[in-house]
Amino acid sequence: MQRKLLIVLLAIANLGLALDAFAVAPPSSAATTRTVDQMLTEAENLRSTGGARFSEMVKRIGAEIDAKPAAATKLQRQRLRYLQAYEFGVYRDRRDQGIEIAKQLIAETKDVGVKYRANALVANFAAINRRFETGLRYLDRTLAMRDKVADKNIRHEGVAVAAMLYNQYGQHNFGLRHADEILKDSPSPRMRCLAGLFKNESKYALRSLPQGDREIQDAIEQCASIGERMPANFLRAILAKKMNDEGRTADAVRLLEDALKDAESIGYPQLNAELHSILGELKLARNDAESAESHARQAITFSGGLEPAMSLIRGYKTLYRIEQNRGRPEQALAMYKLYAESEMTRERNIKTRELAYEIYRHKTREQNQTIAQLERQQKVLLLEQELEREAAQKAQLATVLLLVAVAALVFWALQIKRHQNQLRQLAQTDTLTGVGNRHYFTKSSERALQEAARDGEVGALVMFDLDHFKAINDTYGHGAGDWVLKQVGKVCLAHCRKADFIGRLGGEEFAVLLRGADLAGAMRVAEECRSKLAQLDTRESGYSFVVTASFGVTSTAQSGYDLSRLLSHADQMLYRAKNEGRNRVCAYTADAATDQRSKRASPTLTVVGG
Repeated sequence: MQRKLLIVLLAIANLGLALDAFAVAPPSSAATTRTVDQMLTEAENLRSTGGARFSEMVKRIGAEIDAKPAAATKLQRQRLRYLQAYEFGVYRDRRDQGIEIAKQLIAETKDVGVKYRANALVANFAAINRRFETGLRYLDRTLAMRDKVADKNIRHEGVAVAAMLYNQYGQHNFGLRHADEILKDSPSPRMRCLAGLFKNESKYALRSLPQGDREIQDAIEQCASIGERMPANFLRAILAKKMNDEGRTADAVRLLEDALKDAESIGYPQLNAELHSILGELKLARNDAESAESHARQAITFSGGLEPAMSLIRGYKTLYRIEQNRGRPEQALAMYKLYAESEMTRERNIKTRELAYEIYRHKTREQNQTIAQLERQQKVLLLEQELEREAAQKAQLATVLLLVAVAALVFWALQIKRHQNQLRQLAQTDTLTGVGNRHYFTKSSERALQEAARDGEVGALVMFDLDHFKAINDTYGHGAGDWVLKQVGKVCLAHCRKADFIGRLGGEEFAVLLRGADLAGAMRVAEECRSKLAQLDTRESGYSFVVTASFGVTSTAQSGYDLSRLLSHADQMLYRAKNEGRNRVCAYTADAATDQRSKRASPTLTVVGG
């Protein structure tokens, strides 16, 4: 998350805003005022490219104004404090101090432009510091002011922050809406470049990019033409992922290899991590394990010190698959644990952001409802006072009004409870399939396994992956693919007990923890699910095709009570089922594990994904 937030903070600084119009100095200090304005404008233009020069310039302006207090206008001082808040947050990594300066500036300034930019800065820094509710509150304040900001470039700056933050909160429809708002308002070249990046990022997440590459290519060319190489290369990463999704892996590899040369000359670690991690996955898909390993390790190195990002997760996953293909189970297990831990942490962070957004919106609705309720209560009280002054026969009407008020209170209490239940369900469920998400499955399964180990009960784990699922998406579209995933959820829920835990691990991969079941019982459940999936009538999706899945099964008797070990052993058996022709169930035993390691050591074995 910090990667994209800081990119925007740095990139939008190059807008070269015409800030000279901010200051109106008294005639007696005209020469000094021009000097201060020139220094402030120079500092604005150095924010993203100057580094130490920017910090030094901010200090120089502060010293100049302190030495001659009467020489600077109030508005010039406020502009300086905005730059100081920015410098604390970006270059000194003291965002809390930057937030406090910006908040003080918001409270005291009368200038709409300064107040607007300071609100956007607080929204941005608060989000980086994971104070999501504060970030959303100040983002709402920023957007509420934008129609009052006369300078179009300053207005676009705040809207760009909104587009970026909404994408980070998983609200890509809002991110797309704000990116389009900038693009429709004749933006500056640099802001057009950034808005193009956010728009394509949103559309890729929403699976709404059009056929062909023209739209992203236009955005890349526009950024490159003005020297904005960093957003241009992030756009190339999006285009490469789109190409790979469409089966054009070779084109994606060529695009990223060319982009990597340019990205490495920029020297921005997060950009390099993104490109290397994608290249690692693509090279492994093309059976170039040596090159894939090199890219994956570089992606992990460049990702160091950041919260788990997709680049780090891709790197560990690629190394895990490579070690698995080489028949080195201990190294594969080590890489799988790093991959699983980083992915769970990232999903937890994403869920935290999404829940923060939902909770904030819920609180906003609740506050609005409370205000409306208080207004209604006030009206009821006024009516009661009026009724007391009127004749006694109107007492009955007052009672009716009180009952209406009580009913309204009960209604809103039920509404609030319903929203709370929805939020809890959102935190636990994969919305597409109706089964548990990876985080909920992992936590619930680990707890259940600890209880089983304590009580001496058996348990089993079934892991399966849809065969040729990518081909279904490529041939019939993602709508058909989503239909298949929904049917998988229905089949799993129909053939498992309420005591069992079902989870979607990601993409087309699922797992089921069967409590109190041994290996034979788990095999029966897996076979029933496999059979039901193979019998699916896909005509309801609008197309006729066959759905199959490959299953791997193990139990606590074979693999112990550690969830990571159970998943690893089941995954090995899933891998074996794939290699033996797919659409089958393979159980983990000592003989099966030995046979699987033998097959993975063979140079002729090729892994084909489902």
